Formats: sequence, structure tokens, C-alpha cells
Amino acid sequence: MRFDVNWDKLVIYLLPTFLRRPFLLGYVRALVAPLESLYYKWYNWRKENIYKLEHTGQICYLRGSLNDKFDPVDRRIYIGNGLLYDTQYIFTEAEEQDIWLDTEVEEDTIWLRTESETADTGLDFIVYVPEEIYNTQIDGLRAHIEFYKAGGKRYSILIDE
Repeated sequence: MRFDVNWDKLVIYLLPTFLRRPFLLGYVRALVAPLESLYYKWYNWRKENIYKLEHTGQICYLRGSLNDKFDPVDRRIYIGNGLLYDTQYIFTEAEEQDIWLDTEVEEDTIWLRTESETADTGLDFIVYVPEEIYNTQIDGLRAHIEFYKAGGKRYSILIDE
């Protein structure tokens, strides 16, 4: 289907040749102006909907749509894995080994990484954004991600350093 309408040409072509005078052309263009305004609103709405249909919650599409909307020039927004680090175990509890990694004065547990840095975060993906976008458009970022992400996926938005 063809949706590109040039309203000025359409007005001229639909008027009979003997009525094509400057005054009457201006009058008919004034009559068509509200219709033209509605057409452009509909056309832009249609383009936005087609854009939304072309993008999904996949990482590549989500990253592209976030950059298109919030950082179109520098494109610094990226998406990382929800696991910052894999959990490292020295031994399993079933092995029941005594390993002396500390003295009696120190605490019994030595933490190699914090719980938020390991696989226990429960996040599926992390969105890294520049600080100026994070400070000014955090609500828009959340709404955009919520619209595109798959149901049940958990995420966090962090400032890229």
C-alpha cells in the first residue's frame, strides 16, 4: 500500500483546470490543512508502531532500541550478562576437608567476592548506561526496558564507568 500523500499536489490535481486560481487554491488548501495534520499524526504513529514490531526483547534489538532512543550519537549503552563473576569454591561441603586459610584471630570465613558479584544475584541481564543518561532519564529507561523485555526476566541498570 502507498501511504505517502503529497496534499498540495492532490489538491491541485483534484481541482478542475478552469478553477485553478491562486485564491481558490489557497482556500482549498486551508480546508485540507486539518486533514493533513491528522494524516501526519497517523503516519508518525504508524512508523512508531512498525519500529516497535521490528524490535524484540533479544539483547541485540534491545540494545539497538535503547541507543536509538537515549543515545543516538555516541551509542554507549550496552547490555551485559547478569552474572558478574562465577562462584568459586575451594572445596565442596561433601568433601569435609579442613583447610586452614586463616589464623585463629581472623574470621572463619574468607570472602573472595561479595554475594552481589557472584552468580547469586538473580539477574538475567544488566544494562550499562552513561552517568548523564542515568541521572536524567532513568524512568524512561525503565519503561523502555519493561516494554521490550521478555516476561519473567530480571534486570538492573548500572552506570557505565
